[in-house]
Amino acid sequence: MAGSWLQRQAQLHPERPAFYWQNKGWSFAALQAEVQQYAAYYEAHLIAAQRVAIYSENKPEMVFTILALWALGIEVQCLNTRLTNKELAFQLQDADCQLVITDSRLDLADVQLLPFGKKNAVAFDIEDRLVYQSNQIASIMYTSGTTGKPKGVPQTFGNHQASAKATQQNLRISEEDCWLCAVPLYHISGLSIVLRMVQLGISMRLYDRFDPKAMAADLANSKGTVVSLVSKMLRDMLPYVPQEGFLGLRYILLGGGPIDRSLLEQCQHKQLSVIQSYGMTETCSQVVALPPAKATAKLGASGIPLKGVQLQIEDAKRHPATAINEANRVGEIYLKGAAIVSSYLNARGCEQWNQEGWFATGDLGYLDEEGYLYVVSRSSELIISGGENIYPAEVEQALQQHPAVAEAAVVGQDNIQWGQEAVAFVVLKQAVSKQALLDSLENRLAHYKFPRHIYQIDALPRTASGKIIKRRLLSEERVNEIE
Repeated sequence: MAGSWLQRQAQLHPERPAFYWQNKGWSFAALQAEVQQYAAYYEAHLIAAQRVAIYSENKPEMVFTILALWALGIEVQCLNTRLTNKELAFQLQDADCQLVITDSRLDLADVQLLPFGKKNAVAFDIEDRLVYQSNQIASIMYTSGTTGKPKGVPQTFGNHQASAKATQQNLRISEEDCWLCAVPLYHISGLSIVLRMVQLGISMRLYDRFDPKAMAADLANSKGTVVSLVSKMLRDMLPYVPQEGFLGLRYILLGGGPIDRSLLEQCQHKQLSVIQSYGMTETCSQVVALPPAKATAKLGASGIPLKGVQLQIEDAKRHPATAINEANRVGEIYLKGAAIVSSYLNARGCEQWNQEGWFATGDLGYLDEEGYLYVVSRSSELIISGGENIYPAEVEQALQQHPAVAEAAVVGQDNIQWGQEAVAFVVLKQAVSKQALLDSLENRLAHYKFPRHIYQIDALPRTASGKIIKRRLLSEERVNEIE
């Protein structure tokens, strides 16, 4: 189709509220006008660019820039601001992207930096541009497999559209809804809210960071009807939630891992309707969600597939295990649907899609008798801390760069504040302090990936084939913590 989703909303509903930031607000017509000015600026500076990266915390300029680049038919690579320069350099090189739009000072070789667009008085016509095609790449985000090698995920407009429509049906989203966004726009959890705004015609309220007291005050003043949170954010906000809850708040969409019983009970006591969900970068946000009415009966469940999403559990030999008599059998979670990407960049991980188009998530789970999904582990060993993914292999490789470390194994353990935390077990060649090991991770890993505890162990438990048995590390008594 010609034109963008934003352009369509501006034509059909010019005065409808679209975007809020602090005390400012934009209608769809005003947002479209703002985006056109940014597009004029970028067209003048991005000659023949096909793919451009953005490095920024949440702010209006980031939203305007994303929509302006899409209006120009340019793919957007989203960079996590918590990564080190080394991690950023790898992602940019792997995606063959030489230009980063940012207001930050980055020290990256062979990369051009461009400040966010300034207002341009020159009229800019994007009426006849062919953009937002279903098979056109809209965004690229990097995830990492258990090998620790990051993989680029190309998300198309078709993927995003399918995700938005499935969410609309599941949550009964209407034009009256306003979605609060304090999660990062460089994550799929944040970017998907921008997509819902322009695709579904709802409004969104953006925050530069999560302030539990400020968000609770906005909800008390009916400034939002839906909000995306992870467990830690929800826990931090609960003390500011009145006993009767928030009159205008319809749903809290919770990602980043399952909710524990005590937190769920506190939410129910305060009249908060929490929807637990399951999704990932490759699925363009949630693909499985738990109805609030089932929150207690199905405690620990991620839910049921959204519209257009197929799910099946396969055993180690990849034989489908979906029959009723296979209920409660743990296996790998496979997904299929329009919201799920069909490949990684540069043909990495192509084995994760079979010939029938099913995507192997690498996650283990099972379906109960009623078809509700329970996730046993995320990417087998994935650690989710405060909503951020930590891949053990990446941390292990970094630890083993220290000359005192012979071997390392990293596992996740429960943490009441963050959900999980990384814990390392190391076999040493010589004595070393914890601080020395952590210092060696500087500039190699983002700080949220650092292990909270490091234990010395004589030998890592292994199978006969030599594979480390990480469950033994979780069950053994913790001694010899390195100080």
